[in-house]
Amino acid sequence: MKNAYKDKKKDGFPVYSIKLVNVLAAKPALIMILSLLIVAFTFVGLGRLSTDFTHAGYFHKNDTWLVEFNKFEQTFGNDDSVIIAVKNGDGLFNKDSIELLHHLTNKMWQLPDIIRVDSITNYQRVYAEGDDINVEPLVSTLKSYTENEIGELKRIAKKDEILTGYLLSEDTSMTLLVGTLRPSNGKPLDIKPVVTAARDLLANTSLQGHEFHLVGAPLIVQSFADASEADNAKIIPALLLACIAIMYYVLRNAWCVFYAMVIVVLSSIGSLGLAGWLGVQMTSITTVLPQITIGLAVAGCIHILVTYRLAQQGFTDKNAAVKYALTKNVKPTLLTALTTAIGFLSFKFSDIKTIADLGIAASVSVLYVWTLTYLMLSSLLFILPFGYNKKQPLLISKNTVSKFVNKVSNNRKGVLIAYVAFVIASVAAATMVRVDADPIGYFSKEHELRKGVNEIDQTIGSARNIEIMVNAGCENCAQKPEFLNKVAEFESFIESRKEIVQVVSIVDILKSTNRALNYGDDSSYRLGETQQGIAQQLLFYTMGLPKGLSVDNRVSSHNDAIRLTVFWKVGSSSKALEEIAIINKEAKRLNLDATVTGKYSLYQRQESYVVGSFLSSVGIAFLLITAVLWVAFKSWKLSLIALLTNLTPLLVGGLGLWVMGENLNVGTVLVVSITLGIAVDDTLHIITEYQRQKSKGQSPKTAFTQVFSETGVGLYGTTLVLVFAFGASLLSTFVPFQVFGILTAAVLVTALVIDLTVLPAIMLRKPKEQAIHQSDEVLEAGKFKKVKQQ
Repeated sequence: MKNAYKDKKKDGFPVYSIKLVNVLAAKPALIMILSLLIVAFTFVGLGRLSTDFTHAGYFHKNDTWLVEFNKFEQTFGNDDSVIIAVKNGDGLFNKDSIELLHHLTNKMWQLPDIIRVDSITNYQRVYAEGDDINVEPLVSTLKSYTENEIGELKRIAKKDEILTGYLLSEDTSMTLLVGTLRPSNGKPLDIKPVVTAARDLLANTSLQGHEFHLVGAPLIVQSFADASEADNAKIIPALLLACIAIMYYVLRNAWCVFYAMVIVVLSSIGSLGLAGWLGVQMTSITTVLPQITIGLAVAGCIHILVTYRLAQQGFTDKNAAVKYALTKNVKPTLLTALTTAIGFLSFKFSDIKTIADLGIAASVSVLYVWTLTYLMLSSLLFILPFGYNKKQPLLISKNTVSKFVNKVSNNRKGVLIAYVAFVIASVAAATMVRVDADPIGYFSKEHELRKGVNEIDQTIGSARNIEIMVNAGCENCAQKPEFLNKVAEFESFIESRKEIVQVVSIVDILKSTNRALNYGDDSSYRLGETQQGIAQQLLFYTMGLPKGLSVDNRVSSHNDAIRLTVFWKVGSSSKALEEIAIINKEAKRLNLDATVTGKYSLYQRQESYVVGSFLSSVGIAFLLITAVLWVAFKSWKLSLIALLTNLTPLLVGGLGLWVMGENLNVGTVLVVSITLGIAVDDTLHIITEYQRQKSKGQSPKTAFTQVFSETGVGLYGTTLVLVFAFGASLLSTFVPFQVFGILTAAVLVTALVIDLTVLPAIMLRKPKEQAIHQSDEVLEAGKFKKVKQQ
């Protein structure tokens, strides 16, 4: 082992590496102070860090769909609703259930920020009774009903054109209580208080035979926040413990592990501070930032510390061993930091805001980690006397490595054929992967939100809805018969679609009012014939409404637009986009100015950005990484070989998604983009060290044997750490992150296998081939010798 470290001054390290390490070694105390000032700066940014788990966190401010939704909310108010589902298998039309529903309805009015509650008990129906026209709640709180009267209420409810599929199931076993939140007035509401209060309400409510579920957009937002907080509370400690165990297994020195953990902890916290300075908000996507930073910090430290521990076997002077370890790893770790930062920075062009934000924060964090590693780790190693001993770290026998290299060399054609077959199979599998997602499906099957939505879907028909705003074109034009008849035709078309459960609009109310004014004649369930008559009907209906239950959530204040709420069974984002396109086409045919929007629509529509974000980020990253590698290696061939590993995320990602039966979505698209720069880490260390060995006159086989003997432990250790870093996402309650963890770990393992087999198979030529073609590596070695002679 000692022979490998003789005559260190003649090793072909880049000049900038030597100069940098000399500066670090000259004044380690000053460098430590500088590193602490940088850490302090990042920590100040923690005070600027904010969160946004709402729909707005996924869309840029000028996004067309977000602008349309904001206009919708300005017209009709907040569409956020806390929804309580109550189910009784024996039916809800009995005295106990009705009393329970009255109680819950009254309690929901008292929840924070709730300005309206709709339930079957306060559902306002208009009906004729003799010569009188009444607008009254379906179930009065002032009356005690007999069994016969309750039976009549059930008959009326089932016959009503709006209730079934909206607030009531067809078999009357489930009902919904819908609490609408106050307008946000341009500022996101803090939905945690209302969700917490609603959860407490249900926790303190019980009645034999009844079950309760809590759903709605606020619960989706709070569930994202809860999942992120709970996941980090589990994942980060487990990850840190795994890193400590792996580093000690590789380094066999507690002090070296301690040094690395100082860098890791400060890096992960500092990355959040940098996010604060950059104005990046924490969302269900960006909360993965500390996890990424930990993995990268440990990987960088392991490369340096493994080299340091191996160098201790040949150096008698501690500082000489430190300088060697730092100098050897400057180029590969810097290249890894640059390529990884580029991979993340390519996210900046994503149409999905939270992914773009992650790209900015992660790219800056990667460079911060590299800077902190070289400044602080070098200072710790130079200043402190600990961590230097002759106890051997994890070693790989040179004899074993030599046999492995010979085996790869002798079977290079078979290795390359197998790789080509792998590429073909992966590409074929990737073409069968769909872009699709269901926001509710992001949560585990046991999550309260997913269980509630599934129960409502099966009983009432739908817990999902989209909103449609139809502009009439002028003030009071929403009362014109020709406009309303077109809307009625539009509504009928939507209801005819297989996936639609119910459509609720002012049209249904006007038809019911017209019928009541015609003595309850069912043939009169239609719109009035004149604008004046319709205006009078609307006035008559609204005059009978209690406070808080007006129709301003159905028709605009200037009567220039109306709102259609469409309840559907569509969970798939691809199916949602298909149905929205069909709805838009019908609106255009009817010459209606209709806008499909709503929070659930926004969540589903964002998936249409996935492919564009993926292609732009991957394309830009490939071009920039290639340029960086060419500058570093001064060889197109070596640059392209190094990029070979960067194909791994694409191949394993596509193949893995197909094998697992998963779709490409906001969560899984991160696999390729995040691992794009990380996967090339091992390749850069191998090629950099291979170049150095070749510059010393080593044959290709000897060079690879030396590379794998000295660098192999670091490659193995970093891959192991990164697999645990990202594989820890399996502990997440967020399903896309579970898939992300599995695929990312698979990508990194596959990348290492390719580095150890395909890479040498490409670069190890037969003697005849080497005589014909002078390799770029030999030319590179000549350049190093000239530099050394100068």
